[in-house]
Amino acid sequence: SSPAVANGVVYVGAEDSKLYAFDAAGVTGCSGSPKTCTPLWTGATGSGISSSPAVASGVVYVGSYDDKLYAFDAAGGGANCTGSAPTRTCTPLWTATTGSSDSSPAVANGVVYVGAGPYLWAFDAAGATGCSGSVLSRTCTPLWKGATSSFTMSSPAVANGVVYVGSYDHKLYAFGVGCNSLGGPCSPIWTATTGDIVHSSPAVA
Repeated sequence: SSPAVANGVVYVGAEDSKLYAFDAAGVTGCSGSPKTCTPLWTGATGSGISSSPAVASGVVYVGSYDDKLYAFDAAGGGANCTGSAPTRTCTPLWTATTGSSDSSPAVANGVVYVGAGPYLWAFDAAGATGCSGSVLSRTCTPLWKGATSSFTMSSPAVANGVVYVGSYDHKLYAFGVGCNSLGGPCSPIWTATTGDIVHSSPAVA
């Protein structure tokens, strides 16, 4: 995946079904000339990772080809992690099943958004609302999901109370961040038709 950097740590997902955390400064766990580094910790998922991690409020989020979204302790600490670097391993703080491969997630105002299947999904980033189970096996259901007409592998962008995401149905969608407030399914505020599949991530300026 594309790496993400936060608080001196670089996170990257790999096709070996692991999320890796490295010292971004190339100091801890690093040696030799040319210098090589070992991970601070790794987190296992159920399949390969092409989703790029997103980091917010001490949690790193990443999707996997096993049709799940994962949330790990970004510091690699707590009850979910065992061992010491370079073999320290972590289990997720919580997972959510989306039923399809996940796009790269986006986090804003306590909500993590991810595209998967014919939906944009919204989950409580803290793993509280809609979530149940123990600290080592916590699972979450969505706060809401907005329907598109095809696969949604585009990574969402969030700005000014709107979540933007593209789909394989040749459309760009705009959903309100609170579109679940009246209950029921979420409908887009607006859509725009493009000439082909939208796989890239939208940008807002």
